[in-house]
Amino acid sequence: MRRLMQDILELPQRSEKPRKKGLTMVIDIAWFEASSRMVAGYKDYIDCVKSTARCLWVDEDIVRQNIRSYRDWGIDVQIGGIPYEIAVLQGKQKEYMERAKALGTNVVEVESHAAGLSLKQMKSEVQSLKEEGFKVVGEVGAKWVDHDETRPSRDAVYVDKVVEKMLQLLEVGADHVIWEGMVVRALLGNRLENKAGQEQLFKVVEGVGAENIIFEMWSARGNPNTPLWGWLVQHFGPDVNLGNINIQDISLLEAIRRGCSYDPAHPYLRWLRQGKPMANWWEIESPDYKVDLPG
Repeated sequence: MRRLMQDILELPQRSEKPRKKGLTMVIDIAWFEASSRMVAGYKDYIDCVKSTARCLWVDEDIVRQNIRSYRDWGIDVQIGGIPYEIAVLQGKQKEYMERAKALGTNVVEVESHAAGLSLKQMKSEVQSLKEEGFKVVGEVGAKWVDHDETRPSRDAVYVDKVVEKMLQLLEVGADHVIWEGMVVRALLGNRLENKAGQEQLFKVVEGVGAENIIFEMWSARGNPNTPLWGWLVQHFGPDVNLGNINIQDISLLEAIRRGCSYDPAHPYLRWLRQGKPMANWWEIESPDYKVDLPG
């Protein structure tokens, strides 16, 4: 395979599949995009596809077919946390996981937004699922601060609690930990204005390691994600792990990972123009580019 113009242009590179860092986890509402041209074109940049609770109202045969297509592309398949939490609340984890495996699912997200699992219970679930042969990601943080023991307020975290919870989930076998997207967004700020929150995020990464964390990124109210993706790439490099990416945005995210997009202001191009002033293009200083942000 020859990617477009890459025999002519010297373009920024990053890790190739199969990879353990630089992961991109994509949202496909009910796995309907598995056979699309978009997935065929960008399969090399999609590491995992997660569905949401909306898959529960889809014909199971269709779900099975689409999971098979993704797995044939070399893409992991993960059922989102809400169906899993329903199974927990109803005491049906065993039957649920047997069916998930039969369908072709190979990744399970252990979260506790609604089920109220303690850290001890989450660790037990991680260990059990690993023994069953699944890849496991354990989520830390909750969408709403009143359900989140890791946050004293909406825009801040208890760094020590976040680090402890992440490390304990990793120690019992979680392949990665997911940091809930609402928490990440609150720490960064919709306009990248939360400098105190960003310092807390740096401290968590220092304690856990960026390679172990999947930063979820999404918005329930239409706030733009690309400046936040750009910020994470700028500070942690093109191989930062990102989750909850809309499938139609995969090409845009990859352009940001390679420094060839507006967020944060075409850093690879500025790096070339300035004569490669530092070793890594993503470390070049980013200008203030709030011009296109709402508000």
